Amino acid sequence: MKKIILICTTLLLVLAGCRKELNENQTEQTEQTEQQQISEQIQHQSNEITENLPIQEGGTLSLSMRNAETLNPLLNQDASVDTILKLIYMPLIKLDQNHKPSPCIAQSWSFDEGGTVLSLNLRNDIYWQNGTNLTADDVIYSFNTLSRAADANAVYKDCMNYIRSYTKTSDYSINITFQQNFSGNLYALLMPIISSEYYGSNVTKSDKNMIPMGNGYFEFENYVPAKEMLLKKCVSSFGTTAHIDNIRVNISADKDTDLYSFEQGLTDLLIMNTSDIGKSDNDSKIKYYEYTTNYYDFVGFNFSKSLFQDSNVRKAIAHITPKQSILESVYLGRGHITESPVNPTYWFYEPEVTTYDFNLRQASDYLEASNWKDTNEDGILDRTTNELSETFHISILYNTENEIRKQIAIRLGDELRGIGASVSLDGQPYDVYAQKLQSGDFDLFIGGWHFSVIPNYSFMLHSAQVNAANYARYQNGDMDALLGIAYNSVKEEDIKAAYSNLQKKIAEELPYISIAFRNFILLSSEKVHGDVKPLENNVFDNINEWFLYQKE
Repeated sequence: MKKIILICTTLLLVLAGCRKELNENQTEQTEQTEQQQISEQIQHQSNEITENLPIQEGGTLSLSMRNAETLNPLLNQDASVDTILKLIYMPLIKLDQNHKPSPCIAQSWSFDEGGTVLSLNLRNDIYWQNGTNLTADDVIYSFNTLSRAADANAVYKDCMNYIRSYTKTSDYSINITFQQNFSGNLYALLMPIISSEYYGSNVTKSDKNMIPMGNGYFEFENYVPAKEMLLKKCVSSFGTTAHIDNIRVNISADKDTDLYSFEQGLTDLLIMNTSDIGKSDNDSKIKYYEYTTNYYDFVGFNFSKSLFQDSNVRKAIAHITPKQSILESVYLGRGHITESPVNPTYWFYEPEVTTYDFNLRQASDYLEASNWKDTNEDGILDRTTNELSETFHISILYNTENEIRKQIAIRLGDELRGIGASVSLDGQPYDVYAQKLQSGDFDLFIGGWHFSVIPNYSFMLHSAQVNAANYARYQNGDMDALLGIAYNSVKEEDIKAAYSNLQKKIAEELPYISIAFRNFILLSSEKVHGDVKPLENNVFDNINEWFLYQKE
């Protein structure tokens, strides 16, 4: 069987890139044709997902994860294991489809006037899978486990960085004091809760760490190291019970093994970047569920260069950045074009901002307004200011391991030449690329971030970060003030207003040219049905609505 997935390593760390390179134009053109066909195939498959079928009860869903050192979700350090444990444990607070904190174990909350003390009210009808009631003691125990027992690399360890102290105020309420008033504090509570009675007084030595007992839609049945873990559905405290009876989790060594298992029909789900999807004779049996991620790509300016301190030049380049073409040909249409670093699917995204549609005439007008003209008719813009003669030359830095960035650089370079720029492409191995960003040895750069679910954009925009992650070296006092207001807002209406003002300022100032947020795809076997709505932080968010349909 032909491989249905073309493997490459997706972005996992800030400014890290995938490893793939096209060496010939003919190869590039062939691949772009194939990508268009793939995109059309994905759209065809996505449309078929909405078919109406009667819900069937029962069946076994096959998944995969790495070998587990622990099945305690608060001590676990492996992302793939955490994904599976979300089937067993529900979080204190969850995200809705707009990435907004919403009730789960916690049913309501409110901040004090200062914005640092949160009064959290728990549901009183949540039961552990052994029949005991979930109480505030379990939340306190979970916080203590993370802060005192979890390793620094535990998946949820960093959540405690935002919390100063916590106190039980009743059997079903607690007060949490955060380090400071911060718009992202609620996001720090997107953590599973474990039973204090079940795990006991010494959680690190508990024999229950390999026998998880939670409060979710599925409960633990058996685990055989390096082989499999078995789960079965249980009566849930959350209003519904899953349609799927059993889940079999195959223990796999790596992503290549996950791929092989999916190809062979040994597992039913696989998460992939759309650019990694290939074609095979078996495509008709694959289903696709698309969701937006926090992988953000952009064009960065070097504000230490006088050229880019001119807003007319930045606006001109924004107007010739072919976002729609990039979305269609590089992302296969799978992404969200954006005007700011705020994800367009987030509840506080502001759509009413200054936009820079592709417009060559407008770009030329902006450059002419700054006296860039082709005075010697050689096809390259130039100008003379205070007897200083300049040529409109721009170098574009990107890392060669990342094919997406390479293609963005090529397309942007072509458009810049079309308006009279002299352009050179500076493709470098990642290590050299990173060094050039740190030293400021670039004009433009193609970059990307994988944002945390906790919103905070100061690292890339604040003046205080110029010698750190603010590689653009952008400094603006008004922007710093807006970042501070957005950071410190606590009430929902204040957060929305603060981020609206911040996004409008970003679009006006253009410290970066935002391109898009990438979409990923959850691939499934043909037997998976229902209203499947994966989220980046939990692909099983509404698994209680899924069902398995086997044709007789």
